[in-house]
This record gives sequence, C-alpha cells and structure tokens, in this order.
Amino acid sequence: MNPTRWVLILGAGLLFGAPLAAGYGQEESGAGLSADSGEQNYHIGVGDLLQVEVYDEKDLTKEVRVLTDGFISFPLIGALKAAGLTVGQLEKKITARLAAKYLVSPQVTVFVKEFSSVFVFGEVKNPGSFPLYGRMTAFEAITLAGGFTEVANPSRVKVIRREKDGQEVSFVVDIERITKKGDASQDRELQANDRVIVPRGFF
Repeated sequence: MNPTRWVLILGAGLLFGAPLAAGYGQEESGAGLSADSGEQNYHIGVGDLLQVEVYDEKDLTKEVRVLTDGFISFPLIGALKAAGLTVGQLEKKITARLAAKYLVSPQVTVFVKEFSSVFVFGEVKNPGSFPLYGRMTAFEAITLAGGFTEVANPSRVKVIRREKDGQEVSFVVDIERITKKGDASQDRELQANDRVIVPRGFF
C-alpha cells in the first residue's frame, strides 16, 4: 500500500493516540519501486536514487541521483527532468530519447533504489528520519513519527528547509486546525531533507 494513502486513512486520531503499527516499517523497509511493482502512482522526488537499466546495454545501466533542480544526467541523452514523473513515465521518456537517435527498440527499466527523506524532531513519539514517498505533508510526517507527545504544541509546528542557494527558510504550520477543525489550508507539502520541528507547549 502506498504509505501516504495509509497515513491519510489513519487520520488525525493517530496524532494523539497509539503509535504506528510495527508492520509499517517491515512492509516498506528496503523496498524499491519499479513500474511493474504495483506502485504506478509514485512520483519521483528530489534526492531519490534511481537505477536505470537498458536491456543488453551494460554501459547504459547506471545509478543516478535526482538533483535539487529535479533533473538527472544520463549517458547519450544528457540532462533529463525526472522529479514529478512516475517511474513508468520516466521509463517512456528515456526510451523515446534513446530510440530517437541512438538505439533500435530500447528496453528501459527504472527502479527507485533509495528514497529521499524528511526529518521529524521535538515533541513526537518516534522522532527520526522518514522516507519521502512522493508527496507528503507536515501532518502526514508527524503521523509517521507516531503523533504528538502530551506536552507538544501542535499549533506552532515549524518546517525548516534549505533552499538551493544554501539559505534556510522556515514555515509555521498549525496542525491543531487540521485535527480540531478539519482545516488543512495551512498544511505544508514537504520537500527532500525538510526538518519538521514540534515544539513543547507552555502550560
């Protein structure tokens, strides 16, 4: 099951209730995705490590990292936008580029070997790093971290992001509006290496 969909099904209850079942980590640990793995809807993200294989072309079997601009660099065809595409879409794109000038009927397979991560710290039950499976919000990341502790301040969650120029920017997300009012307008979609910081409340 797609982890993000799994999080959405759990909903707000987990943020204040029991931590995630152990089966989640066992199901996803070490797993990669290919176009025929049943995860056709996964969108490749910045920071993902991809294994690209071209059948019967050893020199064109490469590991490539999706750079911060969303591009990969691949032999013969150079820079290619990968972020935002599904695995299947990227396979078709590489196939078309190779077939246009270089190979006859190339057979291309793309496999996600390593997912980019986000980090959740502070007043959550299971702080740490979590794979960024396509699109994920701050609310979903906190749920993956087991939800808030009893002393957390859910209205002042901070997302810290390092931009391409090296500067850090931060955003405040009011998770309490989501859990109590169903208002997700302030939720923030995360990017690779974002840090989600849950502060302690003052009582």
